[in-house]
Amino acid sequence: LQKDPDCSEAPLSATNSLITPNRQFYVRNHFSIPQVDLPQWALAVEGEVEHPFSLNYGELRALPSIRLVATLECAGNSRISITPPIEGIPFGHGAVSTAEWEGVPLAAILERAGVKATAHEVVLEGADFGEEEEDGLPVNLGYARSLSLEKANAYGTLLAYKMNGEDLPSTHGWPLRAIVAGWYGMASVKWLTGIRVLDHPFDGFFQIRRYVEIPVGIHPGSGTPVTTMRVKAIIVRPL
Repeated sequence: LQKDPDCSEAPLSATNSLITPNRQFYVRNHFSIPQVDLPQWALAVEGEVEHPFSLNYGELRALPSIRLVATLECAGNSRISITPPIEGIPFGHGAVSTAEWEGVPLAAILERAGVKATAHEVVLEGADFGEEEEDGLPVNLGYARSLSLEKANAYGTLLAYKMNGEDLPSTHGWPLRAIVAGWYGMASVKWLTGIRVLDHPFDGFFQIRRYVEIPVGIHPGSGTPVTTMRVKAIIVRPL
């Protein structure tokens, strides 16, 4: 569909198992893939926590981990079939894939940090950044989305460094990404560098300007963030 930022669909006609091979897994990136210097990389945990800390890659990999099979789907999957046409990447039905992820439960990281009673939600911050248009003007920003405390602590929300038994490919968030099972893919932030606990609702661009449900006649900044994946089925064979 496009190369930079990379956006591509999984070839559904080639689907013959639950797990999607890494090379066929759909891609939805908002900006160019960031260049990560692994020796300098660290995950910072801060905000409304008792014990802010950071982890380098080796320290993260040394923590107890779990494996989880989870399906990710872009909230814009099947956009091409919507009438009348709407703006956005013209995905057919292939912006959905399933993989086995391995990583550290986000709940364990938050427990170590000691979330304060004042906490409201958890923001996941990626290293990718670029330009978007806001109120007709270009703005430079990074990609970030927030989770409710309940979802952040739920089983199925983890910080993944492996995908189908291999280190994450760069286009899927190497060295670390979030996996938020059950929510649309925009919540599973890639190239993670920060976890920030807030005492108020997050008002980032991709939280209130993108991936929101906006009733007709309502200001774009007043929509409801998209979260839970809705049931969908498609026959992939015969094509």
